[in-house]
This record gives sequence, C-alpha cells and structure tokens, in this order.
Amino acid sequence: MDPLNKKDDEIVDKIATPQARLLLLEILKSEGKSEKVIKACHRVLESFPDDINIRKLLAETYFEQGFIGLAELELGKITKQIDKLSSIFKLKADIFKKEGRIKEAIDSLKIYLDHCSNDKEAAEILSELNANAIDKEKISAIPTPTLAEIYYKQGEMEEAIKIYEQVIKNSPDDGKSKTRLDELRAVKDEKECKRVEKERAKEKKRKLIGILEKWLVNIELKKAAGLSMQTQL
Repeated sequence: MDPLNKKDDEIVDKIATPQARLLLLEILKSEGKSEKVIKACHRVLESFPDDINIRKLLAETYFEQGFIGLAELELGKITKQIDKLSSIFKLKADIFKKEGRIKEAIDSLKIYLDHCSNDKEAAEILSELNANAIDKEKISAIPTPTLAEIYYKQGEMEEAIKIYEQVIKNSPDDGKSKTRLDELRAVKDEKECKRVEKERAKEKKRKLIGILEKWLVNIELKKAAGLSMQTQL
C-alpha cells in the first residue's frame, strides 16, 4: 500500500467524532478518492451500522462510480431506518390536532402514511380530519367575527385576518371589527419580527457550528496524524 494512502486510512480510523469523520470522508470524496471513501465507509458502518449520513455518502459514492445495484442496496437500508422513525410524523399530527392546526395535522399524517400505509387507525384519522376541513371550508363561506375568532384561537392568524377583512368589506361601519382587525395585524407584524430575529439567530448559530466543525476536523486530523507518526517511529 502507498504510504500516503496508508496514512489516510490510519487518520480515518483514529477520528472518533462522527461529524469530523463524515467531513473528512466528504473531503476525500471531493478529491476523487472514491475507492478509499467506500472502504472507509464500510469500516465505519461495521461499528456504527445506524449512521445514516455515512451510509448515504456510501450510496452516493457507489452511484457516482456506476455501481447502481450497490447504491440501491444502501439506499434501501436507509429507507428502512427512516420508516422506523416515521412515527414522529404521527406524533406531530396528534399535537397539531390538539392545537386545532388541522391542515398541518393532515400534512403530517400524509407523510406518515407514505411510510406506513398499513396503519388503518392513522388512515381513519386522516379521513376524519379531511372531512372536518371540508366542513370548515363550507362554514367559512359566511364570514363573521365569531368565525374569525375561532380561527385566531386555533393559531390560524392569516385566515382570521382575511375573515375580518371580508366582514368589514360587507359592513364598512363595523367599528369593532375594524379595531380587532388592526389588533390582529399588529400581533402578526410583531410575530413576523420575532420570526425574522429568530431566523437570524439560527443562521448565526449554523455559521458558528460550521466554524467549530472545521476547527474540530483540524484538531482531529492533527491528533490522528501525530498518533500515526508515533506509531511509525
């Protein structure tokens, strides 16, 4: 084996952090060292068979090298892992249902049933939610302040505002509804500002994590390289 190739293998084996290991293999893949990436992925999966990110990288590398059957095999294993985790969408649907967020509950159940189509209970719940949604659409054909407040309490701010706008359009002298509409618009604007601030904070956090991961990779590489040199001595 080429000394440089052997050194790469030793470095990969000595890296203990999953994120750092994945980043290193992605670097090797970008350098065209596909054979090395495939071998390293197999070694990692022997110890960590549930590492979806490594298995995904292995499938991508197989595909790029023209090993379609092997890529499909690895993707099949990932799909089984994802199917096992799909119950989180059913749980999300239960949460959304309790909060009155019917559309989001329906969307979550659809995703869940894409993975677990044999769940008759979930299918029945989805049918009930769809029926309720249709009934709500029929009711919403008559805009009233009461209906608007129902939507507001269920967390559907946009719909509540639209209904109040229709109420005022039908009854321009309804001062109470105008006041309430202004209040809801103010609440919406405040929530939007908070959402933007939250997104900015998330973006800063993502950038910081990226910097820390690169820093961690460098530390791991230096540490592994040092251990490799000691072993050779």
